[in-house]
Amino acid sequence: MTADVTWEARWEHSECGASGEALFPDEHAPDSGHDDCAEPGEIGWYGQWACICGAEGDGDWEDGDTADSGHECADEDELDDEDEGVAA
Repeated sequence: MTADVTWEARWEHSECGASGEALFPDEHAPDSGHDDCAEPGEIGWYGQWACICGAEGDGDWEDGDTADSGHECADEDELDDEDEGVAA
């Protein structure tokens, strides 16, 4: 996981059709906040992630589950080295 991965995702309730969107960091469990709906059914998420290195992907999950890109950024070490050079 890298802090440089961001998800852009959309949730939708299978029965009532309510939906919403969210931006959040990798390894986060977004919550739709659609808990008071009287309709049965599941809330599903679909999202796309992008890293500052240019890598990207997508995934789907149920409400409350963690969105994890599984991306191990090779550029992360280079970014850490750059940050240390600025602080020096």
